[in-house]
Amino acid sequence: MISTISASRSSPPPTSAGGGCNRISTPGSPTSCPPPRPRGTSSKRVKSCAVSSSRIEISTLLVGGGPELGDLLAALSTRSKLLHLTITACIDLGPSPEHKTLDHARQIGVPIVGTHLDDLPADFRPDLAVVTVFSRGVVSALAERLPSGTPLLTADHLPLLQGVIRLVEENRSLRMDSFRLKETRLRLNQFVETAALAIYIKDTDLRFKKVNRHALRILGTREEDLINRRNFAVFGGGGARWLQQVEQETLRTRRTLHATGTLHIRGAEMHVQVTLFPIIENGLVEGLYGLVEDMTDLFESEQKRQQVDVQLNEAQKYLREVLANSRDIIFLTSPDGRVLSFNSGAENSLGFTSKEIEGSPGRGLYCDPGLFDLMHQAALHDRHATRYEVDFRSKDQHPVICDVSMTLIDGPDGKPLEIVCLCRDITTRLRLKNDLIRSERLAAVGQMAAGVAHEINNPLAVIDTIAGLVEETLEDEGENLEPGSRGLLLDAMHRLHAQVQRVTAITHSLLGFVRKAEPGIRDIHLHELLEECLYVMGTEIRRSETRVVRIFEREIPIFSSDPMLLEQVFVNLIKNALDAMSEVPERESILHVTTNMSDTAVTVRIQDNGVGIPPEDRDRIFDLFHTTKPAGRGTGLGLAIVHDILYRLGGAIRVASEPGKWTRFVVELPLKPPAPLLPDPSISNVAPPRN
Repeated sequence: MISTISASRSSPPPTSAGGGCNRISTPGSPTSCPPPRPRGTSSKRVKSCAVSSSRIEISTLLVGGGPELGDLLAALSTRSKLLHLTITACIDLGPSPEHKTLDHARQIGVPIVGTHLDDLPADFRPDLAVVTVFSRGVVSALAERLPSGTPLLTADHLPLLQGVIRLVEENRSLRMDSFRLKETRLRLNQFVETAALAIYIKDTDLRFKKVNRHALRILGTREEDLINRRNFAVFGGGGARWLQQVEQETLRTRRTLHATGTLHIRGAEMHVQVTLFPIIENGLVEGLYGLVEDMTDLFESEQKRQQVDVQLNEAQKYLREVLANSRDIIFLTSPDGRVLSFNSGAENSLGFTSKEIEGSPGRGLYCDPGLFDLMHQAALHDRHATRYEVDFRSKDQHPVICDVSMTLIDGPDGKPLEIVCLCRDITTRLRLKNDLIRSERLAAVGQMAAGVAHEINNPLAVIDTIAGLVEETLEDEGENLEPGSRGLLLDAMHRLHAQVQRVTAITHSLLGFVRKAEPGIRDIHLHELLEECLYVMGTEIRRSETRVVRIFEREIPIFSSDPMLLEQVFVNLIKNALDAMSEVPERESILHVTTNMSDTAVTVRIQDNGVGIPPEDRDRIFDLFHTTKPAGRGTGLGLAIVHDILYRLGGAIRVASEPGKWTRFVVELPLKPPAPLLPDPSISNVAPPRN
């Protein structure tokens, strides 16, 4: 087989051994020369190939037969960024019956496929011919058909060709890497000089070797004054020692380190963040790079933020303590109305614990839940809502009256976060106000009652005397009258005498209300006193067929009070209960008498199942001359006297009722009476408490 390599089709064949030859014959051919050197295939020959700016295309002819041709077809699929062997013709001189090699050539897109050299077009001009047939006749015939100077290679020269391609590519890659390296260094130098960071290079002795312009501006010096100097000659104080320790650690560990600290520069402190990474060449540490960022403004901002955070935390702590310890009722609700927090003032006033309330609807705290809904919606819409004298529900079901203010608080995103409900308990204030009015009215009524009673008693005495004389006369001389007339007159005198006694009793009650004796304080056995009161009322209890239910707590201690005044209180309450139950004759009359004890007081509850008290009368039943009994059955003095007696003894009385079903009076007595005893409200401006 003959292989031919030439630098160019148009160039004459070289004559010197060093320049190569036009024809190279294999052993047994007429002439022989060494295989071409790779550099002999460059220069002008490349110009005859299909050349682009990025890759050289080499048109290649394959001539052979049998499996070797198929292997060659696969082996020459050499593709790179620089060279591309393009198979433009494939001649199989010894095809198999299946024509597998030719079929493969067609599949990969080879334009010219045949089984004879005559299948090649007359004007076919490949850049390279490769043959696998060791036949002199085939080589000669092929050489005659191809243009003079077309390189002919055997399959043995294929590794050489591929090696040349690799060397060319490696050389080109090295040139490109060198160019990129120069470009990278240029860009790095531009970055170092223009960066808003202080950047420096030091050797292993930690001496400055290179400093950028930004660092020189910060230090206020020139580069020649800084080169080969160490930290202690540039920075003062502990900052130089700190930076040197970090740099030494970078060299020792051969790792990039980050650190923050303080450097003393030109008489001022600069808070910096440094990034240090070692310079390693051929496995040896040659120095380090340092990047220094001025963090002074950020540090001062962070310090201010921390101070603000501390102040904010203190303010929040103070606010939480104020809210937690305030005597006002304060609770927070979510935008959907659920309670988020419940302060101790709310716990004390309403009796609920925070665990019982938090998470539940806030409307449950109002006696009128609809009113809470209206205020809550108003706060969400107008950011604030106010309502006066709102009734809250306490745990013992007694209303607590408050002035309420609701304020909307927004979150960081501007959306509603929570509503602050501030409630001022005015129950005591309203009670004192009402009691003051009542006390003043009682004082005026008391003074008037004393005069009225005195003036009534005088004519009553005369009327009673005359009635007695008339009665005696009728008894002595009644036989002179007709029997019918005598009986009529005697009956009239008896009625007159009874009415005089009734009026006298009323005036005595009035005088007793105004001129009270000082209480006589003694030890009291509460249960014995209550039994005595039930015994006193025993006749009326039996007459009304009332069933008495006693629920006495066992451990009621002996306490000090006035037994006579307390007996008057309980007898009045029992009598009122019997009168109330008598107005419902179709119902069995049941009287409950219950006692309880706390740490400071004893409680007596007297409950009946009578007609009850209308809501509009509950605030007035303790007023003088106010009564709910039918005309002629009540004077309006009993409960007024009861209220004032309990006030003087340091106690209190409350009433609860459901009209048509029941009424309950609750009497609270202190285990120790007040000293000195409170003055009489009917003759002073001191207001007795009413609950």
